[in-house]
Amino acid sequence: MTEQPETAVSALQQAGPAMGRRQRVTTARAVASENLIWVILGATFLYGITVHGFLSPTNLINVGWASVPMGCMVLGMFFVMLTGGLDLSLESVYGVAPVLGIVIMNDYLSWMPPQIALVIAVLAGLGAGLLNGLISVKLRVNPFLVTLVALLFWRGLVIFLIPEGIYNLPAGYTFLGGFRFFGVFPLAIVFGLLLFAVAWVVINRTSFGKAIYAIGSNEMAAYVAGINVPRVKITVFMISGLLAGIGGLIEVGRIGAVVDDLGSGSIMMVLAGAILGGTSLAGGRGRLSGVLAAILELAVIDNVMNLIGVEPSARQMIFALILLGAIYLASFQERRETVSA
Repeated sequence: MTEQPETAVSALQQAGPAMGRRQRVTTARAVASENLIWVILGATFLYGITVHGFLSPTNLINVGWASVPMGCMVLGMFFVMLTGGLDLSLESVYGVAPVLGIVIMNDYLSWMPPQIALVIAVLAGLGAGLLNGLISVKLRVNPFLVTLVALLFWRGLVIFLIPEGIYNLPAGYTFLGGFRFFGVFPLAIVFGLLLFAVAWVVINRTSFGKAIYAIGSNEMAAYVAGINVPRVKITVFMISGLLAGIGGLIEVGRIGAVVDDLGSGSIMMVLAGAILGGTSLAGGRGRLSGVLAAILELAVIDNVMNLIGVEPSARQMIFALILLGAIYLASFQERRETVSA
């Protein structure tokens, strides 16, 4: 009788190191998975070094500058995807927000300073996100379908309002995306980093950020725990629309014009950026560091293809393959986690 407890203790002692090793391996795999995008970015950067002109200060600044508008949309998608949703309207909100800002100012508020157009554009993005959230949450319509309709509606409105584009914009309207410190370093890069810093605080240091992850992991459990699920989901859509509007303003300042195809066709790359950054399509998992690396990765790839003269049609196919790879990596990681569990 006394041998059984001793045998059990002995078995536990032998199993302890094995369990510890498995836990360390699991942790190592998780860390490697989360940092994979940084490895890919490093490899892409090393290849870029071999391309003439890539390492010039002007080019590197341009890479960072061009990544900020897209990064705003990816950041917005990140928030929505954490709750298990999708926002396909981002590229059209990105286009319509600055259009509404400049059109309303020119037609109705021309006596006011041009900065008022910035406020209108930001409010337009926020309002578009609020509309998406209210329809999908309050009317219980799938956010994929709601934002798909919004994608088409807002793009049609852009084409209706400015069929030929608007140029010679006032400096006060292009300031956010066009101003450079000492004529060299864009304000947009500083502003983009500031947005990510604020997002990091919201996600990691507030109850709202914890609620976002909780809803994405298990919406019913989050509701039982006392989280106001509808309010949180509507708020993330508002954040998404706000960030898309800001991204559109930065791009308008960068190119110095408001055009009808602003952001057109970019939603797939926004989705690829979020997925490459490790954000789960099912919700509840994602890190801002991964999203930042994915945004830089897409910007570096686009820049390298420009420098080596890749045709636009070929670029489209390359980015399609990147999206496919991102989706495969995401699904592979989710299957592995399911098996491990």
